[in-house]
Amino acid sequence: MDKRHSNERIEYIISLVFSIVVSLLIGALIMIANGRSPLVGYGALLKGAFGSKYNIATTFAKTVPLILTGLATAVSFSSGIFNIGGEGQLYLGAFAAAYVGITFISLPKGIGIILAIIAGALVGGIYAYIPALLKVKYEIDEVITTIMLNSVAVLFTSYLVNYPFATTEGKMGGTEIIAEGYHLSKMVRLSTLNTSIFFMGIIAIIIYYLMEKTSAGYDFKMVGRNSLFARYGGIDDKKQMILAMVLSGALCGIAGVFEVLGVHHRFLQNISPGYAWDGMLAALIVKNNPIGVIIMSIFLGALKTGSVSMENATSIPSELVLVIQSIIILFIAGEAGFKEKFKVWNTRRKAKQKAGEKNA
Repeated sequence: MDKRHSNERIEYIISLVFSIVVSLLIGALIMIANGRSPLVGYGALLKGAFGSKYNIATTFAKTVPLILTGLATAVSFSSGIFNIGGEGQLYLGAFAAAYVGITFISLPKGIGIILAIIAGALVGGIYAYIPALLKVKYEIDEVITTIMLNSVAVLFTSYLVNYPFATTEGKMGGTEIIAEGYHLSKMVRLSTLNTSIFFMGIIAIIIYYLMEKTSAGYDFKMVGRNSLFARYGGIDDKKQMILAMVLSGALCGIAGVFEVLGVHHRFLQNISPGYAWDGMLAALIVKNNPIGVIIMSIFLGALKTGSVSMENATSIPSELVLVIQSIIILFIAGEAGFKEKFKVWNTRRKAKQKAGEKNA
């Protein structure tokens, strides 16, 4: 069983690498069709993502929220409950951190930061608890409820920062600056990379250990693969789904916390450009593997950072990155179908070969 699972994983890694290579080749053809050199284009992209200390820092700064929201997706999806509400949970977690940072201004720096992280995780987890409870108790589709709750969270926080918690600095759709003691230290001059990357690393290790090395992670996966079988095996599938969803929401909330403490130092009504959706994309591409989420998040972060430099250097639109991402998704989505077609073709080929040997 372990050997078969290992072979399947290797096959998937090969198909993923193939998908990425093909998508890059198609991107190259698009460049050629528009009179641009793929070598120059991809060279500029790589340089923009990793060509200097500042560029590397910017790439990893974009990676932090992607990894956290990707791990959030991996936890919930592996457990058979689909959290599509990461963006709303991120917004609420971010606002909770900002509220703590402008309210409890006299706390020591370390204690204040921990309190803000806990507040963001609690708010994100509680918000995720609502659709989880509706799912297990009333069988209401969590995909629909989490998508709807995204809009509720975004609009609610937008109201808060434009009215009761609006800054006195003008109409900017944000709160006041949080107290100095809540600011995470910058790591590279002029970049947004900050010490949240260390917190993220610790969280990623914990999630990996939880999902891959503990009985709790085994229970999550068992429920995700077959909840009826898990129930007969003595696992409380409903409880596991709720726990997975709450943990997923907490991770998204923490992603929002780090945007406030490390990047903006206040809550902004447009604080996320869609981090939860990109994190979900990373998790889905690697089939919810925690290590895969980290690697794919770095890849997507590099594409986003490098695409800006590519556009500035070569006039190749940065939207080409979206084309590359879409092609990767297309190949990954069709992987099962391609594999099945190959198996059918291979079976027929072997049957014809045997028939030919008999006739000979």
